[in-house]
Amino acid sequence: MRTIIVTMLLLGLVGPAAAQDTQLSGFADASYLYDANAKTGEFGVDQVEIDVVHQASEKTMVRADVEWVKNGNAFDVQVEQAFMEYKRDCGTSIIFGQFNAPIGFELLDAPDMYQFSHSLVFDFGLPTNVTGLALSRQLGEEFDVIAYGCNGWDANTEDNKNLTFGGRLGYSASCGATMGLSAISGKEGAGPAAFTRTVFDVDLGYETGAWTFGGEFNRGQVTLADDSEQEWTGFLVMGHYDVNDWLGFTGRYDNFDDADGYAFGMVQTRSSLTFAPTFVLDDGFGALVELRVDMSDEDVFTDSDGDATGSALTMAFEMTYTW
Repeated sequence: MRTIIVTMLLLGLVGPAAAQDTQLSGFADASYLYDANAKTGEFGVDQVEIDVVHQASEKTMVRADVEWVKNGNAFDVQVEQAFMEYKRDCGTSIIFGQFNAPIGFELLDAPDMYQFSHSLVFDFGLPTNVTGLALSRQLGEEFDVIAYGCNGWDANTEDNKNLTFGGRLGYSASCGATMGLSAISGKEGAGPAAFTRTVFDVDLGYETGAWTFGGEFNRGQVTLADDSEQEWTGFLVMGHYDVNDWLGFTGRYDNFDDADGYAFGMVQTRSSLTFAPTFVLDDGFGALVELRVDMSDEDVFTDSDGDATGSALTMAFEMTYTW
């Protein structure tokens, strides 16, 4: 039903009054990915996204992001975000629906990234989207806060009687430095498969001149139904330098210590080193080349002969267009 409504908006099947305050945007993401271990490569249209934002008034806004994501030879159509926002006179915003989880340094969509791939912390230590209710507020010029209750990590439905709760305190300085302190915790699953997952996360950023720096520290703990505990610790550091208005270079290192085997299914410490030249080809049109090496203290990868190895090398070329 949500896809039908958004499609009606895109085709102009809504009334003129609604269209006057409705903005359409989106992006297309295509790539070539080569796996040096397997000695295989393929082209692909990875994602196409259409975003609809309707500003009903100064206080009320509704947004829906619909995406087509590559899944083998087909595309999965799904709703990334679909939420309503109401800004009260006192300065507090109420957000209701499904929205990007307000935690971590890296963003979800390809045009907002400095690399082709996400870090290990993003993939294994954080939720992507949450469905629930959030309250946000600006605290002066430098601080902001958001608190939310949701069904769980990337869950549209609640499978038990316990909600998950989280929040983030953000700081933005006039010098270009930013910091966020985040936490999310809740009981998920049911019966013998139930567990309580708690994550603390610190994200850092700094922009000065042509340089952009980022960092993140992530600490997670899972308590299982038998009261046993499993923990992980992850971090990343990133630097990006714009040589000129069309060329830049990005480097990122991240590490994920899965001390009890919760994230990877076995105890291991994994890290990745990523290097990516980036290019601005035109207004809204970007490209990058990524070279990434993944390393583990266990032989969890395989080479072209099917033998186990402790490292993996991938190379990618990506183009994105945003409108």
